[in-house]
Amino acid sequence: MYFLSDQHGSAPGMTKPYHPLLEDQTNMSSGEMKDSKHCHDNSRALEDREREKKLAKKRLYIVSVVCLVFMVGEILGGYFAGSLAVMTDAAHLLVDLTSFIISLCSLWLSSRPATHTLNYGWHRSEILGALLSVFTIWLVTGVLVYLAVERLIHDDFTIEGTVMLITSGCQCSFISEYIGTLLISGHGHSHGGLSGGHSHSHDHRNKNGHSNSNANHYDVEEHGSGKRQQANASVRAAFVHVIGDLLQSVSVLVSALVIFFKPEYKIADPICTFLFSLFVLGTTLTIMRDIIIVLMEGTPAGVNYNEVREQLLRVKGVKAVHNLHIWALTMNQAVLSAHVAIDDTVEPQAVLREMTQTCFTSYSFHSVTIQLEHQADQRADCSLCQDPTK
Repeated sequence: MYFLSDQHGSAPGMTKPYHPLLEDQTNMSSGEMKDSKHCHDNSRALEDREREKKLAKKRLYIVSVVCLVFMVGEILGGYFAGSLAVMTDAAHLLVDLTSFIISLCSLWLSSRPATHTLNYGWHRSEILGALLSVFTIWLVTGVLVYLAVERLIHDDFTIEGTVMLITSGCQCSFISEYIGTLLISGHGHSHGGLSGGHSHSHDHRNKNGHSNSNANHYDVEEHGSGKRQQANASVRAAFVHVIGDLLQSVSVLVSALVIFFKPEYKIADPICTFLFSLFVLGTTLTIMRDIIIVLMEGTPAGVNYNEVREQLLRVKGVKAVHNLHIWALTMNQAVLSAHVAIDDTVEPQAVLREMTQTCFTSYSFHSVTIQLEHQADQRADCSLCQDPTK
């Protein structure tokens, strides 16, 4: 239930109940309607989200087509050259192509509307798609390492150095051309839309049946984005794959040069595969770490928990901050919720405006929910109100 406070910020008992969906809202005067601030009036969250997904899809479509062309070329070149390194590069491109398709599917799923069961929508499908992409490349890399070991043990392979050199050289030049397609460019903005207050009853109950009712709370929810945003998870995973392709192609080119001038050093082919496998592990561990943070609802990268808490405490009239939770729906959609105790002498709406504006202008929060409470209603022994240990 929403409450409209008078111009002096009167106490909750002096307010009248209001809900934005009630028909009697149309009886408000034109001046009241003009002064009202709906929570999404100034929000560009949906617009920015659609723009980001459109750009991500465009990038993924382009690299998928280019990846398919490169893959066919490397399969033919590796076959005629008899090079495992070139064939493994082609197999890696096949994994990349599969991961790009998975990413496109996850972007499509994330566009589906929210439901009663999935009330946040399908945004996490991007994270799951990126996770599946990482798993597939680990699997294929493991197979390639196995084949390289077989070659080292049996030493029953021959390599056509000229074909290998031409194929790897073309691959390096082509990848260097299209790698810019996935270069991640950040952008930022802020939203200043403010909603009305929300008053309700909030009880704390312990095992002994004791109840502590905080009867006068104000909730405000806003949507927006801050100055720093992380790249779309699907595009970021694709970018890591393309970087891996480039470095692998460079290593294949180096081994091709060695084999071309010194055919007896054909062992450079499986060794190249080993080195590439180590690189793949290193590059995917970083994105895997960020995926785990999102799935575990941890504080996203670029947001300092204690710093956010201190900024909220600096707002005039704020006495305490607890139940502060910062998590992410995706790598570029951070969410914040907090309970804030304020002095009885300050105007609640003024505090809400300053805190939400601080959150949106300083951090990349997609959604912020702040519940205001009276300082007198705080309980130090409430287990639900304790701060994180570290």
